[in-house]
Amino acid sequence: MIKNVGIDIIQNKRIKLSTAFIQKVLSPAEIKQYATFFDKNTQRQFLAGRWAAKEALVKALESKLILNQVTICLKDDNNLHVEGLSLEQNELVHVSISHEREYSVGFSIFSTF
Repeated sequence: MIKNVGIDIIQNKRIKLSTAFIQKVLSPAEIKQYATFFDKNTQRQFLAGRWAAKEALVKALESKLILNQVTICLKDDNNLHVEGLSLEQNELVHVSISHEREYSVGFSIFSTF
């Protein structure tokens, strides 16, 4: 059963590529992935997508998160998975990230079963 949804959109150029902001938003695992991108636009898009997705999670869960303690990662099933949340055994979150030119959007669903 869907309990709540969250969505966030951001204009990529608003994202600062400062070390402080990167460490605030990205988990250590995400920072490793971020470090593999050499193009500033790809870095900015990755960071904007993670920011939007984590903000969407905050809205769906109706709670505060420490952003850099949550990891959004692509698994072998080719889907994004969220790690680092304290959920009950019957709770699930789904997250999606999309990019279009200068915008990134994050969408999240919080459900129970």
